[in-house]
Amino acid sequence: MSSARLSLIALSVLSLAGVCPAQVERPPEPLREFRGAWVATVRGIDFPFEPGDPTPKQQAEIVEICNKAAALKLNALIFQVRPAGDAVYKSDIEPWSPWLTHAMGKAPDPMWDPLEFFIKEAHKRGIELHAWFNPFRALSGPKYKGAKNHISLTHPEWCWQYGENLWMDPGEPGVRAQSLAVMLDVTRRYDVDGIHMDDYFYPYPIQEKGATVPFPDGRAWKKYQDSGGTLSRSDWRRDNVNTFVRDLYAGVKREKPWVRVGISPFGLWRPGYPEGMGKGALDPYEALAADSLKWLQNGWVDYFAPQLYWPIEQKNLSFIGFFDWWLTQNTAQRHIWPGMASERVLRDRQPAEILRQISHTRNRMQYMPPGHIHWNFTALKKNLGTLADLCGQRAYQDYALVPSASWLGKDKPAAPTVRIQDGKAEWQYADPRFDSFVKWWHVQVYDGSQWISLRSLPVEERSLSYPKGAQAIAVRAITRTGIAGEVSVAR
Repeated sequence: MSSARLSLIALSVLSLAGVCPAQVERPPEPLREFRGAWVATVRGIDFPFEPGDPTPKQQAEIVEICNKAAALKLNALIFQVRPAGDAVYKSDIEPWSPWLTHAMGKAPDPMWDPLEFFIKEAHKRGIELHAWFNPFRALSGPKYKGAKNHISLTHPEWCWQYGENLWMDPGEPGVRAQSLAVMLDVTRRYDVDGIHMDDYFYPYPIQEKGATVPFPDGRAWKKYQDSGGTLSRSDWRRDNVNTFVRDLYAGVKREKPWVRVGISPFGLWRPGYPEGMGKGALDPYEALAADSLKWLQNGWVDYFAPQLYWPIEQKNLSFIGFFDWWLTQNTAQRHIWPGMASERVLRDRQPAEILRQISHTRNRMQYMPPGHIHWNFTALKKNLGTLADLCGQRAYQDYALVPSASWLGKDKPAAPTVRIQDGKAEWQYADPRFDSFVKWWHVQVYDGSQWISLRSLPVEERSLSYPKGAQAIAVRAITRTGIAGEVSVAR
């Protein structure tokens, strides 16, 4: 029988089965959505379970986190590596974190590097790992004192007690320089996918006897005035933070242009934006010196994660109201992936509220690909109110790739060469830019009725056991900026 006759029979069979031949030949573009969770180390919120636990136990905790994230089909974890002028990784700039070893400056025994370990375990499972820094907190609470190379001892003149925490003064150029050096050091030495900052710039104001206690930055303020500075104190503080955010973004891009910069500020810019909302709420523009709208519109972030920890229905402070407003302000066309208060499930909201928030971000896909971040990972690990189960069953049925950041690089990879041999799919890819260009392999299989995305594989993997029952397999390269390459199909 001729090959043409065989092709016609094959097409007829596919048509009778209700399957379009083109669908078999070419799989759809991968689904895109950022599905993240914060993994906090300060005070052992998410990791480690107990400071000073043996290395094997802490490593097992990270493996457990990665396994749970992979099972849920999350694709990003945001790991706190600098809780308070310290390091949850091997650093020559700042001391080991006491939240890891139970004593600041004490190295793990036996030695290991939690950040390096976490990156490898996450990447094995197709999960991005973003390094999260607190830029200006020096000590969190009174439990631990500074080690000899901690900023509180090397530069006590830069640090001030404010409430129960010790804070670095952002008005000191040396403080900003050290924090920037720390973050660029991690960018340079580790295969992180993102550099992330939280919402602590100038500290949240504290109250005593019904009055706000001023932050004690008089020394730096006087130096600024004596140098001829003309800004008001409020504007000067914002300028200090703006300068840091701008310099961080530029510095990360100089080191590794593909590494994404993310910031998670307070959920609103200023009360009254949008009109009629946020009455009586904190004004982070004044209180924290955080002009988050400026950072977004100047393109000093690749993703913006406002902490929208409010319910949907609430009128004054509303998840939907502020999320939709931020979308209208996104003139630089950056990703907006809000933080959701998953840890409040069963405390002041039901899990259905979180799923509705996820749905709302997806309903706004005409702006940018959707995404969201759970605060915090423990809420999913503990399955609060069956939240993790519901996410798996209703929100995360299909695997999704992190949306691309095309402004960081648009080059599209060529298709790899794929073959099936001895029950395995194997592929090759030749490109002189390979090591600095490709990050993942995205694999899809055809089960006879539809294409299904499997997890992404790290770039060093070049084979996969051919899934049982699969009729075809498709492989494409994904660049470090998230651009999907041309696809190859083998059967």
